Amino acid sequence: MFSRISKVKSLLSDTVSFSSTLQIGDTSYIDGISLALAVQKKSETFHSVDIQFDDYDIFKKPFYIPRLNEPVLTSFSNPNPFIRVGNINIIGISSSSVVGVGNVGHARMESRVKHIREVPKRDTD
Repeated sequence: MFSRISKVKSLLSDTVSFSSTLQIGDTSYIDGISLALAVQKKSETFHSVDIQFDDYDIFKKPFYIPRLNEPVLTSFSNPNPFIRVGNINIIGISSSSVVGVGNVGHARMESRVKHIREVPKRDTD
């Protein structure tokens, strides 16, 4: 199935968070999903609010993948089966991201974020 071999001297990542993956080695499928609610309030006190993903349409809509309707002709020539890389230095991997070292058959990534900003009303007195 896979025809290339990845050789990496070193890999350094400071952070891997929020449904992210650091995949070392071959994989057939990667399916990453991240749902986030970002609430910003301008207040001296912050009271916990019960907010659900189902309260917002952005999280209810089906994931749409457009279909490819045109033929694609491909030709590959791999005279050297190795992909050689020196050092990889990553600051951060976040929000349904994937760093893959190796072959990946199929990848599907989805990230949905709803930003909510609550600003207090001004006194007009």
